[in-house]
Amino acid sequence: MKQKQLSILAASLITAFAANVAFAGQIQSSSIQIAHEVIVSDAQSIKTPSVTYRFAGDVDATNNDQVFQVQLVLTGGGEWKTAGNAAAIVLVNNLGVAVLNTAYTVSTPAISADKKTLFATITLLQSGGLNLVTPAVRFNDAAGTAATVTKLYSVVGVVKDCTNTVPNLPFAFKHFTSVSSTNIADGVNNGIADEHTRSGNTSNGTLYTFPTNISLTVAASADGSAKINSATQTGFLGTAGSDALVADTYLSASLVNLGSVTLNQDSNGYDADGATQYLLATPGVGGAAATATLDDGTVEQKYLKVTVTGSQGFQNGGTLFLSTGLTCAASVGGTGSVLMNSAALASAPVNLLLNVPAGATAYSVCYQAAGANVIPSSTFSTVATLVKAPDFTADTYKYEQPESCKGDLYPLSGGVKIDVRNYATSKTSGGWMSVIRVINPSEINTATVYGQLIHADGSYGGWGTLGTLAPRAVFNMTSSDIDAKLSTASASNGAGYVSGAVAPAASSVGDRLRITADGVTSLRVQNYLYNPDSKNFIEASSTQGVDFDSLVDRAPSDAQAVTQDAQRGLAK
Repeated sequence: MKQKQLSILAASLITAFAANVAFAGQIQSSSIQIAHEVIVSDAQSIKTPSVTYRFAGDVDATNNDQVFQVQLVLTGGGEWKTAGNAAAIVLVNNLGVAVLNTAYTVSTPAISADKKTLFATITLLQSGGLNLVTPAVRFNDAAGTAATVTKLYSVVGVVKDCTNTVPNLPFAFKHFTSVSSTNIADGVNNGIADEHTRSGNTSNGTLYTFPTNISLTVAASADGSAKINSATQTGFLGTAGSDALVADTYLSASLVNLGSVTLNQDSNGYDADGATQYLLATPGVGGAAATATLDDGTVEQKYLKVTVTGSQGFQNGGTLFLSTGLTCAASVGGTGSVLMNSAALASAPVNLLLNVPAGATAYSVCYQAAGANVIPSSTFSTVATLVKAPDFTADTYKYEQPESCKGDLYPLSGGVKIDVRNYATSKTSGGWMSVIRVINPSEINTATVYGQLIHADGSYGGWGTLGTLAPRAVFNMTSSDIDAKLSTASASNGAGYVSGAVAPAASSVGDRLRITADGVTSLRVQNYLYNPDSKNFIEASSTQGVDFDSLVDRAPSDAQAVTQDAQRGLAK
């Protein structure tokens, strides 16, 4: 019998608890999405969305006026800029119908001294004779002027490369009964804290979320393979891919697809007007002279800018261009195609510009060879940016944040790249130094030989031209001679290649030397360790990266594994 009574009691408690939870005060569960890109300054202000709180208790004014204060408190950044007007704060009955505004009054909304709290005092009039059962209060109703929030840039920050989190602005609803004035209620000097302190209430919510609507992705082509034709040094060799839906890397003896830059519509957040989605499908006019004048969902870009860097440059006479097709059949034209018809253009990063991108689209980065100039072996990286137009009128905050992404494209080898692993620089302790002997085994081609230090921490050091070698020619250089030539600073290119000190470092581990060459299919590099004090020397060539003829493909079963090769050329 006692066990039965205990079971009934437990069931009653559970039912009572469920009832309390079911009738606890509730804030609305949704919020508005504002595109991260359109938040550009703390001085900018954004209209707040409608916010509704459903009371747990009743408001009974059948015998006397009921006076209470409602508040929205920003709890995670931001500040109230303007308070809106009284018509924007309305009472709603439990059927979702607005209460007649003759039955209550709303004081002029105000903002606290710290700009974190928006508040207003509501009086439900006894003359209306209403007993509102679990009513709701709605802020920023369409019938009035909504409040605005500022200091949002401090909440969202800069749009980061490639991927972004989704910042948000949280808030809390507070309710005070028995208020004695329209000043801000604090539960001590004015009013009694009520709804937001009740058990089981949900009075915390999110005012805005800020998704990054647009992103860019960079990807190397991955179907088939391509390389420089080492026999001619002016064209390409390769194999076609097997997937018809994926861009082939090798397209012809004069054309390769290095990879793609893709514009993505990741989210459908609103523009700064809070009413129109900010979408790639509605681009601006574009162009270098474009200015921003709208907040109606238009993506007001100058252009899509794709900056491609080759570690050892491009072919003088070659062309780099953007194409909407997988086969690079046609260029987008205009500044989306660059002819590198000088040594200066071929050695510098190439900027490809497209004024009006065609919505959420993938653009191939295509490399066209032409003429008799050598194609240098290079690794390629790119920075893709949707550059936005500036404000037409200063401080109107119509401009938008740019989106950007960095990544690697397909590398083209075919020249020579060798790591001298047991290299003694001029800073090596113990008196040892390297004497590097470089031989050009070609009978017909001249080799242009480059070098670069790689520090023990993996960063790239100085680089430079070691010299040119006529067919069958040779040169010897001490590490001091080489140090003097490796005087050009490398640059961090955003794709994992970190720039370090130009000069060799004093280290117990030691720097390495990377040697590359253009114009030939093979190079012979020997490393002698020499101690001038003791007159001792050691032939240490067996510890360097594999020496091979780049004209011939090798299987991984070769005695010296493919992974022993230097994986890339110089980092400039």
